Amino acid sequence: MPSVVIKPHPDRDEYVVWSTITERPYAGGNRAEILELLHDGIRRDEGDRRNPDAAVERADRWGSSALPEWGFGHWDDEMFIYQQAGLLHRKDLWRATVLECEERDREVLDLLDPFGDDEGGEHLARCKAMAEAA
Repeated sequence: MPSVVIKPHPDRDEYVVWSTITERPYAGGNRAEILELLHDGIRRDEGDRRNPDAAVERADRWGSSALPEWGFGHWDDEMFIYQQAGLLHRKDLWRATVLECEERDREVLDLLDPFGDDEGGEHLARCKAMAEAA
């Protein structure tokens, strides 16, 4: 499962393609745009090319195109690990996707909460400093 289609909010026509390998969004759009991207093979999944509706239908139903046994990104997942830098709230997923597509990495980091074991957010602060230096 290298990527999944996630619907951040059940009542909005917004979909995000999230990489489970790089732990970040790499595409987003409304239903029609995501269907076109899936049909064109954005996830490199032949199933998407044959039936792009299936991934979107699962995202509509469960919050994610991941099958129930995998459960990644389903409606009960409120947080996502973002590039091992911190935790991204589901409510901020669309905003993070827009910022990612605009290559505004530092602003994405501002949306994150530090990991629970990161006292004072030191790790996240280092990630922000590295992003500013880049």
